[in-house]
Amino acid sequence: MARLAAPIVSMLIVAAAPASSNRSKPAIPTMHATGSFTVEITPEASGDAPGGGVPTARMGIAKTFTGAMTGTATGTMLSAGTPKPGQAAAYVAIDQFTGAVDGHDGGFVLLHRGTMTKAGDSDLSIVIAPDSGTGALTGIAGSLSIEIADGVHRYALSYTLPDGH
Repeated sequence: MARLAAPIVSMLIVAAAPASSNRSKPAIPTMHATGSFTVEITPEASGDAPGGGVPTARMGIAKTFTGAMTGTATGTMLSAGTPKPGQAAAYVAIDQFTGAVDGHDGGFVLLHRGTMTKAGDSDLSIVIAPDSGTGALTGIAGSLSIEIADGVHRYALSYTLPDGH
């Protein structure tokens, strides 16, 4: 029985393996959208710094995008700490963009995660939530970076859209 098992297992592995193809799928090109946005932050709730900890807050966020992204985003941000020199801080946020990206109408969800050390070093990650795209932005994937200079918020969106968009 053991001698029969090995050939059967080998046949099952070969049968389950995907058929090989000499044709590879063409890479989906990464596109880039840049511009600026305004943001309005509305405090909703705050918490004290218990036991020498850091204060926390929940805020509503409303953004208006111009440039290659046109539209608005609304969402919620949770923060801990105070984002100023000598203080550590962190935040997470979810906001829903509705409008157009490079002429493609629809929307998607942005997920934010940011930290700042007391020394001022920061780390920010903003990604498009998987499968959150709607309309002509269905299937969108990518990430967004933000730069703030002279009080102006600038964004750079790197994204892909499936074939047919």
